[in-house]
Amino acid sequence: MIILRGLLPVFVSFIIYKRGKRARAADIVKDLQYLYGRPIPKSLVFTTLKRLIRYGVVEKETDGNRTFYILNEDGEVFLIRHIEILKNMNVVIQKVISEMENNG
Repeated sequence: MIILRGLLPVFVSFIIYKRGKRARAADIVKDLQYLYGRPIPKSLVFTTLKRLIRYGVVEKETDGNRTFYILNEDGEVFLIRHIEILKNMNVVIQKVISEMENNG
């Protein structure tokens, strides 16, 4: 769960981006649960959204009684930078998994 929390801002940003840079919290929760294959606490998602707003990469918009989270330009830069980091980490992660499987 610790790794999940560290990566959650990146995954939430990705989901908002994937949904056309605008998403409701319920849709973000649903997509995260699909991505992880297990339930994700809604409180964790809302905490992450508040953090992304504080970082200045997501904006909150209300349309009637519906609330949307929008990934702004800084959010796109945030996401692109972190995707590059994930690519590099993927190599390291695969090495660790391979070592563990081979040395079991």
